[in-house]
Amino acid sequence: MKKYINIAIVVLMLTGILFSCSKSESLPSVKDIYLAGYETDGSSVFAKYWKNRTPVTLTDGRNSAEAFSIAVYGKDVYVSGYERAGKINVAKYWKNNIAFSLTDAGNPAGTSSICVGF
Repeated sequence: MKKYINIAIVVLMLTGILFSCSKSESLPSVKDIYLAGYETDGSSVFAKYWKNRTPVTLTDGRNSAEAFSIAVYGKDVYVSGYERAGKINVAKYWKNNIAFSLTDAGNPAGTSSICVGF
């Protein structure tokens, strides 16, 4: 019985999504897809982002780093995250692949999101 209830809920949700837009409304076309994250080679952790599945490495691997959020405005790409300095995480953001530290190595810190407003 529970299985059928879950299926019915999914069908109702999909029906609502399909019929919630009129034919005159159109969804905007997606030009580019950006994702923030990190990748490891087994010994180093690199902060990265991907644009249309093409990776862009933000760090050199000397210090572990991770990216968590990304915002794009025009041709500028902003990424937030952290990079380790010794045993401490330093909060950072990158603008067009250039790193900016938000904190020093005095206390552990990091960022989880970024938003660009103009």
